[in-house]
Amino acid sequence: MKKIGIILDSLSSSKYLYDTVSDLSKNPNIELYFLLNRSRDISSFTRLLEYFKRNKFFRILELVYFKLICVFEYKILSFFNKNLIDLKSISNISKLSKNEIISIDPIFSPSGIVVRYSKEDINKIKSLNLAMIVRGNARGIFKGGILDCTEKGMISFHHGDNRWNRGGPAGFWEVFLKKSSTGFIIQFLTSKLDGGSVILRGNLATKASYSENQHNLYNISNSYMAKIINEYANNNYLPEAEKKFDFDLPILKTPPWTKSLKYHFYISKYLSIQILKHLYRQTILPRFLFKKRNQWGVAFINKSWEKFDLSEGVRIKNPKNHYFADPFIIKRNNRTICFVEDYDILEKKGHISAIEIFEDQTYKVLEPVIKESFHMSYPFIFEYNDNLYMTPETVEAKSIRLYKCKNFPLEWELEKEIVVNQNALDPIIFKYNNKWWLFYTLLKGEDTSSTLMAYYSENPLSDNWIPHKLNPIVFDSSICRNGGLLTSNDNDMIRVRQKQGFNFYGKSFTLAQITDLTSTTFKEEQVKEILPDFFSNITGCHHMHSNNEYTVYDYFSSSSFI
Repeated sequence: MKKIGIILDSLSSSKYLYDTVSDLSKNPNIELYFLLNRSRDISSFTRLLEYFKRNKFFRILELVYFKLICVFEYKILSFFNKNLIDLKSISNISKLSKNEIISIDPIFSPSGIVVRYSKEDINKIKSLNLAMIVRGNARGIFKGGILDCTEKGMISFHHGDNRWNRGGPAGFWEVFLKKSSTGFIIQFLTSKLDGGSVILRGNLATKASYSENQHNLYNISNSYMAKIINEYANNNYLPEAEKKFDFDLPILKTPPWTKSLKYHFYISKYLSIQILKHLYRQTILPRFLFKKRNQWGVAFINKSWEKFDLSEGVRIKNPKNHYFADPFIIKRNNRTICFVEDYDILEKKGHISAIEIFEDQTYKVLEPVIKESFHMSYPFIFEYNDNLYMTPETVEAKSIRLYKCKNFPLEWELEKEIVVNQNALDPIIFKYNNKWWLFYTLLKGEDTSSTLMAYYSENPLSDNWIPHKLNPIVFDSSICRNGGLLTSNDNDMIRVRQKQGFNFYGKSFTLAQITDLTSTTFKEEQVKEILPDFFSNITGCHHMHSNNEYTVYDYFSSSSFI
């Protein structure tokens, strides 16, 4: 049994913290203790005076202006995205612990930022024999005995990539600077500011607005705090701390009025677009007021992926009201077939279709080969025991479904579900070091491109896929999501990795050679980056596959919606 302390300023908790503590409270190997900071018994007038002492009058006006922008943004976006209500949701966590609440008295520095505790309170905490303290909603920079009065110390978030973002507000600066990813770390605090021992670093794709980005950041990161503590309680395991670096960049703060004004213009435009899109979807506005929708397309070339120029590829024309993406190619029975996601714009759903490619560089679009009631994409194919199998993305079915080819290339039937009750994006199955490996990106909330999960088995038809010890083996939206799989002439395994842009899915992709993959290790090294500059009027690309005779890839056209 591990005794875990949660240090709090209030028992009124955000939904994100409540979900984390609730998760821990259900673990029979955890006993929770709440360490509650007593609030200072001072009047509202005194608090106001202290606030004015810490901030100049002009700075207060800047803070008020930024707050008004945030309220304006939240009010509109929460109408379209009900998940944003979580940002304002408050719950009482007092019933999540069966133990008596331990009251302690924080001692603040004159700045009101640094927090220490008396020897009496430290001894009170030591008497509980806690394994660790989790920083809940308690504010301040902690110093002194509170950091080492438990077996492991105090574990805490920093909602930002501390290699460049040492401050806050959480999730804002990434949007303002149009960063493609938003980072966070989980660390054990030390006496040195920003010098904690980082045991988890994650990077999520940045959302288009501060509210959306902050919600996604809190929602995803908090679940990993619970995962780390549960793993420690169940198996006495904590991730190894990364090597420490000194970061001396300035601490970011709530923006000055010039940057707030710039963000105000940006968010007003973004909100206007969201309103227009809503009216369009409700058919209140006629279609002719809008430009053509964005579309993916597929191209092929009769060369190995290691020896070609993408600009020489042959573009496959999209059928009316459809577009192709996620191509995979195979030669079988002297026929070269490219399997693709075939997205029906009117039905708003994809299925799997086949395209035959001929030696004279012409092609023929065949009939659909797999069509289900749910959306399908990413028709990954592999061979096993002379049979051809496909594991398309079927995340709407909450499973990874294995289809077997009965009559190449058009007849397929469902063989089995190899993974169930899992939101798996873009799965790939391949053999490496005498094991069969399953990689996929985990869909978690609204996050579609940040965590790569790995499992292994003795054969690809197995019902028993064993999770990799490091899962997620990649936690970075710039390299996580699969975009195909390649084999070099030296039989090296090359993973195609989608790279997201700011508020842009499928901006480009990189190729990375897998150099180490065991049940406990994973390493890959980037060998190339592919940018969307090989055709005119394209702004994205995110997929490549090759049978080392033909290579297929996709691209994103530059026409835009609204």
